[in-house]
Amino acid sequence: MNETYSYLYSLEKYGILLGLDNIKILLSLIDNPQNKFKSIHIVGTNGKGSTASFINSILINNGYNTGLYTSPHLINFSERITISGKPIPESDIERLAHMMKTVIAQSPYSKRPFTFFEVTTAMAFQYFAEQKVDIAIIEAGLGGRLDATNTINPLATVITTIGLEHKEFLGNTLEDIAFEKASVIKENTPCVTGVKDMPALKVIKDMARSKKAPLYEIDKHFSCLPLSKYEFSYNGIKMHGKTFTLERLIGKNQFYNASVAIAVAELLQDKGFQLTYENIYNGIKNTYWPGRFEIIRHFPPFIIDGAHNPQGIDSLTENLKTYFPENKFKIILTVLKDKDIFEMVKKIMPFASEIVLVPNKNERSYKIEELKEMFKDNSIFSFAKNIPSVIKECIQSDKPILLTGSLYGIGEAKEALKHV
Repeated sequence: MNETYSYLYSLEKYGILLGLDNIKILLSLIDNPQNKFKSIHIVGTNGKGSTASFINSILINNGYNTGLYTSPHLINFSERITISGKPIPESDIERLAHMMKTVIAQSPYSKRPFTFFEVTTAMAFQYFAEQKVDIAIIEAGLGGRLDATNTINPLATVITTIGLEHKEFLGNTLEDIAFEKASVIKENTPCVTGVKDMPALKVIKDMARSKKAPLYEIDKHFSCLPLSKYEFSYNGIKMHGKTFTLERLIGKNQFYNASVAIAVAELLQDKGFQLTYENIYNGIKNTYWPGRFEIIRHFPPFIIDGAHNPQGIDSLTENLKTYFPENKFKIILTVLKDKDIFEMVKKIMPFASEIVLVPNKNERSYKIEELKEMFKDNSIFSFAKNIPSVIKECIQSDKPILLTGSLYGIGEAKEALKHV
């Protein structure tokens, strides 16, 4: 397996190459597996993984054999590709990676720079075709229009939220970014969106209109009303006044992600999927998506959350106000260089008794020297060399702890927690 992962991760040297030429070549070399299964395509700035997980859980609880493709993984590569909630076996990762490497080497494109995400996307599509899934839920990587996942012909498209992220790739305004995301909408194919920001929503509406795609908007065609910290009432396309409970994946933002997922389920009923309220209810209740407002310990609270941009921090702070209103936290913050760290710090500071800035292993992470230089003038900040050392200290602490800022950091934290 080391040889397999050495090959896959060696492709990271090509970085992010937005465009569909590469992925179309790869898929054509393996007989276009993306055309052999039904799918749902999910794009957006935040909430993609949670929404995908809610949809996946709903379908599993209704007895369907599902594929789920997400990124990044927290600990193991196999988290990216699952069948009905079960990670792809290591033997299949090895087989599919070897297949891709061989097919590329024997093709006229052997010198072409295929990226890590392009190759793993092709592997996922091949696996879903082999497993004859009833439907696959596909989360886009970066953007939408030029993302490698934008090669499927889905039953429905989902646009979760729009925020200012990856501006160097997607544009400098919400409208620019909304255009990149909305461009995945297909002709005559329904789109469900949780976007509320009007400039971004207008772009989505215009795109849907141009593609003759029915558009279902939150707070217009479906909505949720929080009833408690864990329950909400849903009014939707078909169902009205139905109560749902969050148990394992909690947070105010998750009410909205769950509502988007329920709206998708309602549309799937028109596509021949037999989905009952009871099984949709159980699907929402049973959804688990690690690293998203995950409570490791209740007393004193120890929370890990993958909020990795200012919009994500907004959702996180809303949840802190709701679930832990009396607490100030020792906040462990680990951030990548392409994120707005100053805005993230500004938003999280009112909830902090102290902030420990720490690098993670990702090559895009801020280094400790950079962090010390950026935040040297305020005594609320301290610095740590790496996440495992911080985790050991946190577990022994009697202070409320919050670790956030990067999904890569969350992965390291969850791995470290296994060993303390």
